[in-house]
Amino acid sequence: MQSQTENQITLPDGRVVNILDVVGFLYGLTGRDIEVLKLLIKSAQPLTMEDISKKLGITKSVVNKSILNLEKKGIIIKEKIETSKKGRRAYAYKADFQALSKKVVNDLDQFMKNIKSKIVIVTGMKIEKSNKS
Repeated sequence: MQSQTENQITLPDGRVVNILDVVGFLYGLTGRDIEVLKLLIKSAQPLTMEDISKKLGITKSVVNKSILNLEKKGIIIKEKIETSKKGRRAYAYKADFQALSKKVVNDLDQFMKNIKSKIVIVTGMKIEKSNKS
């Protein structure tokens, strides 16, 4: 797992924020969603809603709401698991930090293209292409 400073980025105005807070902003995540996401990233194994509920000390209905939001936005992965209860489907959830990082970078690239085109439309200003990728 990354150290505290590896998880932080400096914004243009000098503020230092956790990268997951930036992810939360980009995808409209709640503080609870980010808390669930952090737990899933730290976990070596996929976790069930019950596991998450116990570890965070919150109800399963609150966990369910966050899981649905994170899953809908493609931030976590749902896996079917075997259960001792006949006829009941059970799922565990995981977050792949590498896959999440790739998703964020791709989405940020698209976001920047959208911002640049809106700036041109709104201001009439041409944006110079930078040498940076």
